[in-house]
Amino acid sequence: MNEVSEPGGRTRLCARMAVTAAVLLSGLLGGCAETVTGTERIATPDLSTLDVGELRTHPVRVPSNDNDTHGRVLESARLSEAVINPPDIDPALIYGTSTLLPTPGRVSVLAPEVAIEPIANFGMIAGYTVTGSDVTGQEPRVGEAKAMRFTVLSFRDDDIARMVAGRIDEADIARTPDAVRVHVPGHPGAYAHWRDRSPILFTTLAYRSFVIVVLAADRTRDEAALTTLTANALTAELPLLDAFEPTPPDKLSTMPFDDDAMLRRMLHPDEDRWPYPLADANGTAQDDSSWPDEGWGSGVVYGPRGVSHLLGRSPEGRDNPGAGVERAAFIGSRWLLRLSDPARARAMNVRLTNTSQHEAVTPPSGVPDSACFRNPAVTDAQRESRYYCFVLDGRYWAIVSAADEPTVKQRAAAQYALLVNARSIT
Repeated sequence: MNEVSEPGGRTRLCARMAVTAAVLLSGLLGGCAETVTGTERIATPDLSTLDVGELRTHPVRVPSNDNDTHGRVLESARLSEAVINPPDIDPALIYGTSTLLPTPGRVSVLAPEVAIEPIANFGMIAGYTVTGSDVTGQEPRVGEAKAMRFTVLSFRDDDIARMVAGRIDEADIARTPDAVRVHVPGHPGAYAHWRDRSPILFTTLAYRSFVIVVLAADRTRDEAALTTLTANALTAELPLLDAFEPTPPDKLSTMPFDDDAMLRRMLHPDEDRWPYPLADANGTAQDDSSWPDEGWGSGVVYGPRGVSHLLGRSPEGRDNPGAGVERAAFIGSRWLLRLSDPARARAMNVRLTNTSQHEAVTPPSGVPDSACFRNPAVTDAQRESRYYCFVLDGRYWAIVSAADEPTVKQRAAAQYALLVNARSIT
């Protein structure tokens, strides 16, 4: 949610919601408990007949990490497991996105209510933000939606976090002449103020070595509603941070790239280079360059809570919070999900195949349970998502995409071969 002034003094909140693979998977976590009959995994598939072109079909070696820049991205993804999901606080806040914030510069663009000077001057380590709104679309306007952006930033120690929280608050008040101090129930240490003529509440709270920043908005200037929403979010957040052990700053450069053996199971856009972690999905390789900046990142893996931020947002999905997605990995526009068991993975694959609104195309030969589609609405700017395929093996489910049908079929076949050849990896 970015605050933008419009002519006539009107303000809007912009939730950055790119129309990409996430749209294809709307409601992914819903309906996965249905019973599906059939073989869950082919014991010894013959991969020699697959048309994979020149694509790699065996897992690549994982390099060691020696760069704390990579570590900050990995730590930001880890932090997702310690951040609330807005629909859990208010069931109406189902529309939104989440974003990795490994640098102060990225915070200043994607969470601009957070003043950059304190977080840059006092050595922010990692960050993560999640948004929620009761209005679908890219730009829910202030006064026309209930919305919240919830941001968590990590620092070296508790003292620094306390100092930064106060300075962020001071900086926002300095640029908000009509700010009025507000008390957040149950959180006496929180700094909070709202704008006298606008239904927006801004709150910061230091907790352990973390700074929490909450931007809440509603349709009317209802102080009780805004403070209650914020208080409930903070109350839910603190136990999550208690359970989270941040990576020590001197260990960031040694964080493993693929602890869960997810990324090595994926088709890599550049087969000669490991998909090093990035805060967005752009620029990972030429064949993915038409995809916009995706907040979920690239070369990163999420756990169940991070998955819920990304995929558990539809009303249907909210009814099935335990749908069994344990991990989600992203490399550019390519996804890999690991479910709790093959039956759930198969059920999800069947459901998504049967409910796709796009034109079905013939899947690649020799890839069981695969399904491919063409989305005619995709523009040339996002041509790499025009064709896409679902690939299933055991409890792993992947999505690959391409600009043309022959390429997407080769990628799907190569992805299937990779999953089969990686079965022995634990």
